[in-house]
Amino acid sequence: MSHSESIEINASPETVWSLVTAMERYGEWSSENTGGYWRKKEDGLPGTGEVGDEFVGINRRGDDEWKALVEIIVREENQSFAFVTGGTAMNLIHWRYDLEPNDSGTILTESWALMNLSPLMIEHGDEEIQFRAANARESITATLKGMKVAAES
Repeated sequence: MSHSESIEINASPETVWSLVTAMERYGEWSSENTGGYWRKKEDGLPGTGEVGDEFVGINRRGDDEWKALVEIIVREENQSFAFVTGGTAMNLIHWRYDLEPNDSGTILTESWALMNLSPLMIEHGDEEIQFRAANARESITATLKGMKVAAES
């Protein structure tokens, strides 16, 4: 199960990249994520978005709030940024952003792919899987539109 959408943004790839990699700001744009924080690495310093760094996203739907660990798995400057929910150990959901320069700025594509079922999806079955997929589609639309507004302002 997967989904992706693209949006044209009238801003340079460098400007768009600065938003895509600012995960602590996702709460400004997402319909589900409310922000989060970088986990500390072995040296005691928080991650910055390099491959292997971990981020804890705080999410909310209605009265439900939960944290989700993600691990950065791809970082190609001004081109591609991806992370996996549950880290590489659980490999639950891949989220990916691809930036493509064009005549008016950047085409930004966000992709979501369900790799493995979470314990909640296993417990609640297809209804939970469909619910999570619908949330992802809604969140992708909101995030792309929000990033467009932020990059163009």
